[in-house]
Amino acid sequence: MRWIVAGVAAVVAIGVTGTIMLTSGSTPTPTAGDQTVERASSGEVTAKGTVQPITTQNLSFSVSGTVSSVSVKAGDSVTKGQELARIDQADAKEAVATAEDELADAKAALSAVQASASASPSACATSSAARPSTSGTSGSASYSSSSSGTGGSGGGAAACGNTGKTQNFISSILSAKQSVNTKTAALAKAERELAGTVITAPVAGKVLTVSIKVGDTAKSNVISIGVVSTMVVKASFSEADVVALTMGQSATVALPGHDGEYTAKITEIAQTGVTSSNLVTYSVVLTFDKVPDGILIGQSANVTVSAA
Repeated sequence: MRWIVAGVAAVVAIGVTGTIMLTSGSTPTPTAGDQTVERASSGEVTAKGTVQPITTQNLSFSVSGTVSSVSVKAGDSVTKGQELARIDQADAKEAVATAEDELADAKAALSAVQASASASPSACATSSAARPSTSGTSGSASYSSSSSGTGGSGGGAAACGNTGKTQNFISSILSAKQSVNTKTAALAKAERELAGTVITAPVAGKVLTVSIKVGDTAKSNVISIGVVSTMVVKASFSEADVVALTMGQSATVALPGHDGEYTAKITEIAQTGVTSSNLVTYSVVLTFDKVPDGILIGQSANVTVSAA
């Protein structure tokens, strides 16, 4: 009887040992330090964003003054070259008129000096000495002092008998030409400033903001225009989702108030994340394949992208 009990105990012991061995042979439960956190992928990632123009341009007056007219308001569609606003042009127009008069005077003075030099007894030397050389670098005239003269030997201005007077003519002509150049530049500047009193649309688009009104003093960035021929959605994806995105990847965009979904493609993925409340997100730009009718700048959008 004692042997039977012992045999049963041995069988029980073997069974327990086998159970322990089978259990120890299964995959052990990892510790917290060994676990890898992975995003449970459902095959697609989603994010919220807003509709924006593909590009925005901020416009300013190039001169100071008082705003005399504003022709547009936010939301208006504009064409390239359309006038949007202007400031009082009285001072700028006067500056142009003054510059034109001064340039005319400078040109007249140059003509008078040249005529005087031609009529001078030493014109033979002047015409030779003041003749620009065709050699040398552009924009810097060199002058030859050589002349065949009339005496054969000696030549140059000395052959005409009045070297000092000839040099004075040369100096006067150069000075008059320099004055013409200076006045020409001044006129060009005055004309640019006159043009800067008017803001025109550099591209066709939609007016986003207007921050001036008639009577205000001109300042920078007074009107902004968005190029709406191509619209995009700017969305923020979490750092866990952005790794599934690639450039050119297709996506669908749902817009509140619009039936159905619209197709788009990823055209930009930010390389730097933004942290807010311990959450890191990355900006992603998606360009519509076809801009939906009636789309509004700034409206919300729900973006869905099939995970790569």
